[in-house]
Amino acid sequence: MDPAVVDSSSFGQLWKVKFNSLEQFYAKPLVYTPVAGGNQILFLASSENWIRTLDAKLGTLINARQVHTPFLQSDIGCTDIPNYIGIIGTPVIDPETDIAYFFSKTYIANYRAAGATGTYNGVYYFHGVYVNTLADVFPPILIDGSQSDNDPAKYFIGGVILQRPSLTQVGSVVYGAFGGHCDLFNYTGVVIGIDVNLKAIVTNFAVESGPLAPQTNVWSQGSGGGEGGIWMSGMAIATDGDRLFFVTGNGDGHENNGVPASGSSGCQTLGEACVNLAIGPGGKLSLTDYFQPYDYQNMDGGDEDFGSGGIALLDPTVFYGTGVSKMGVTAGKNGKIYILNANNMGGYKTGPGETDGVIQTIVTNEAVFGGSGSYPLEGGYIYSTPVGYPTYVYKLGFSGSGVPIFSLVGQSHETSAGRVGVGVPTITSYKNQPGTSILWMCDPDAGLRAWYGVPGSDGFLKTINLPQVNGLNKFQRPAFGDTRLYVTDTTGTLYCLGSPVNLPLNCTSPISFGSVALGSEATETVTCKANIAITSINGATVGDAHFQVSNSSLPAGPVAAGATFSFPVTWNLNNTVVTNAPNASYGNTSPGVKSTALTLLTTNAVLGYSTEFPISLTGTEVSQKAYLSLTPVTVDYSGLVLLNNQSIPTVTLPLVIDNSGLSALTITGYAYTTDDLDDDDIDYTNVTFNGGTAELGVGFTSSNLPAVGTVVNAGQSISVDTTFDPITGVGQYQSYLFVWSTGGSKYTILEGSASTAPAANFSISNGEGGWLPQDNLLMDFGDVAPGSTSSRQIRICDVGGSVLEVSKSKPPSGVFRPEDPTSLHESQDIDVGTCAYATVLFVSNNEEPNILPQEYNNTWTLNTDDLNFGVHVVEIQGTVVDTIVGPVTSTGAPVYEYLGCFIDDAPTGRLLPNNPYTDANNSNGRCQTSCLAGKYIFSGTEYQTECFCGNTPPPSLYSVADTLCTFACSGAPNQVCGGLGGYISIYYDAALYTPGSLGTT
Repeated sequence: MDPAVVDSSSFGQLWKVKFNSLEQFYAKPLVYTPVAGGNQILFLASSENWIRTLDAKLGTLINARQVHTPFLQSDIGCTDIPNYIGIIGTPVIDPETDIAYFFSKTYIANYRAAGATGTYNGVYYFHGVYVNTLADVFPPILIDGSQSDNDPAKYFIGGVILQRPSLTQVGSVVYGAFGGHCDLFNYTGVVIGIDVNLKAIVTNFAVESGPLAPQTNVWSQGSGGGEGGIWMSGMAIATDGDRLFFVTGNGDGHENNGVPASGSSGCQTLGEACVNLAIGPGGKLSLTDYFQPYDYQNMDGGDEDFGSGGIALLDPTVFYGTGVSKMGVTAGKNGKIYILNANNMGGYKTGPGETDGVIQTIVTNEAVFGGSGSYPLEGGYIYSTPVGYPTYVYKLGFSGSGVPIFSLVGQSHETSAGRVGVGVPTITSYKNQPGTSILWMCDPDAGLRAWYGVPGSDGFLKTINLPQVNGLNKFQRPAFGDTRLYVTDTTGTLYCLGSPVNLPLNCTSPISFGSVALGSEATETVTCKANIAITSINGATVGDAHFQVSNSSLPAGPVAAGATFSFPVTWNLNNTVVTNAPNASYGNTSPGVKSTALTLLTTNAVLGYSTEFPISLTGTEVSQKAYLSLTPVTVDYSGLVLLNNQSIPTVTLPLVIDNSGLSALTITGYAYTTDDLDDDDIDYTNVTFNGGTAELGVGFTSSNLPAVGTVVNAGQSISVDTTFDPITGVGQYQSYLFVWSTGGSKYTILEGSASTAPAANFSISNGEGGWLPQDNLLMDFGDVAPGSTSSRQIRICDVGGSVLEVSKSKPPSGVFRPEDPTSLHESQDIDVGTCAYATVLFVSNNEEPNILPQEYNNTWTLNTDDLNFGVHVVEIQGTVVDTIVGPVTSTGAPVYEYLGCFIDDAPTGRLLPNNPYTDANNSNGRCQTSCLAGKYIFSGTEYQTECFCGNTPPPSLYSVADTLCTFACSGAPNQVCGGLGGYISIYYDAALYTPGSLGTT
């Protein structure tokens, strides 16, 4: 994707397609060019088990097929995926065979329980289909019943498990990972491998195995099987060809329980872990290495899933350093980003002081779903988007010994949606050229967003304005094709964005100037060919005035179709000088990669073509002199929680001192201040060293700050460890740290805070204006009338000293549902001293009289990061008590109960042949009284005024939906007496007839 095109008026929505009303796309669109060539196609797979191919350019449907009936969300109670659960994990396409592979969730009737549907009749099939025709390559392979290689007592039950991550293919084996539905039921996270040549399951690795995670076979048992689900917000299992890498969620068993263990220790309970499996002969999987955070049991207790984000393996040609040849990055709900050595992941408590033995831990205290993105050019960057926060950018640097360290260097102005569903940061470049990166983010509220991928000197990403699309579906990322991209929204609509199909010119782009020194200039030539007849080239505009083009160098007059022309562009840095001092800023005075767009303006002789053509210009500014840079602009240590009777925690983050010039730089001094930098009189304190530790302000120190007089060579970066230690207790800490050098002066802000732990206070309203005790987890609506709406509230207050986070929230759906779907959502923050509320509605349906009381039940599962809170399962219940009409028994129950609405057009005559009366006072109760007096078993009302009785059960053939009986009774307007078209409302004597039977008693 060319940023000059994307950030121009010629980039827009090309088309959109809507599919079925309740259809959702959690699997991402795949853009594919068949082996035989031709147009690119889109392969789509949906929650309703539909697969489709579309022309990627035009959006026209090529083929469509529903592979199975989808599984019903109502059969598992978890509302993470509404309505239907079919194909959820993104398929994989084999580019050598034109075959797409995927898992599909459906049913086998009466498989484990009576009935066509139900939780335990749910199963998974593995499919292979030809992309060009959607025909099956082989019969679908049933996964259910497959036993785990590392624990044969565990076997696959499709109804209680979810295939969420994208699929991964290594050779002839396709691997899929499975987790749970809201941690309900008895399940074990597994990785399944299918050899597509053998058409058989060849491996089944269970995340939780051994005696501490036994198989109980009670499938309704929560936490049974050990859990350890693999879901990763839809990210794929990562692979380097010989190994698989993935991250897991909440687990049970806890084999690691305080004693440090290496990654090769063979741990069998791998919940809350990053796992490395070796791919053996025949595709068999075995544990090679793992990393489990030292505080993983607290993460379990607070529902802070490590596995809410996947692991990204970084480009080993860029991201490496002393002792590290291959790196990975992962993050989850627990507010930490972990930089891992993929060849030695860290085990459990193998770091200093029995902490994490990883390359680096970046503490953010902000929950991440979906994982991190990376950009290997321009020095190497990684990106993370926590829920409800900006997108943060971290740049690769190195310690004095060459160990890789990432530093925060920028962020977006925009914040992401304050609820679960933010996608994975995705970075593109144009023809692999520096200066052309674009960072893309899918947001469930804001839709699609984009920025230039490298922050500016102000520490912010420059926004690229895009055409507005609706809020996108959870955890999406764009799919990219030939100058186009594709996303799906929450309504199941597929969007195609791109530059107009009809461009008037084809010009060389990007134009790279290479390295140009400040005080000099360079000229490159742009060559264009006219795709159509052009009346005139009206001029050129450039986004950066240092790039210069003269309109006189452009063609004068018409340009024929097929004709070519060239013109020069100059990058003029002759009058640009380095201005490196605090508070000085000008966009192009700092060394580094620069880019801008040159736009040609045309008048076309042919209608329907764009009148603008953008061209990317890139180059690297270099300074012959020394040039000091400090990153990040702000070192934010976030908040530390001070717990009673525990040691005071500290946080260490890197600060990078960089010489971006071509001459050596000498550090001449350090100082800090807490004064406002706008003051006329600022008091500085010189940085002092005490036993090798530098004091950088109250609460801030460094163990390796370079001494004054240190020489930093051209292009050299030094990573400085800075530590926040809240030595004066709770409160806010801040220091402005200044560095002076022969390459200018810079400052960075050190800031942090300390507070006591959050504490959750939970309660349910009693329906009378008050609140129930904290330990009451029953929300009882009592008896309600049909067609009514009742409400109760859940309240969570933070009575602690720091922000409280809702770490798990699985609300009910159906007749019980939240009034506001975003209330008490996962990752919601509750400020100190405030409360968050959720209103639960009990919306009962209208129904006919004389239906027995119907009790409804559901749950709302909640947890917070208060470690003393624990999982709260709110049991929700209520009973719909119907209106009783007509004769009653000695217990007050109705004699006649409602049977249903029927079409009264049997060729043999009326369903109920006896008509005791027809008049304007007709009601169901009066008709039933008449029928009982005549000793009839069935009573029916029709056409508002008519009453009928009979003793023969109405055949089920004539049963219709209740919505077809809509006539109000002439004597009781609030009751239904039949419907237009010959429909009759029928009731039966419950003592003499059982619905569904052929006869009466």
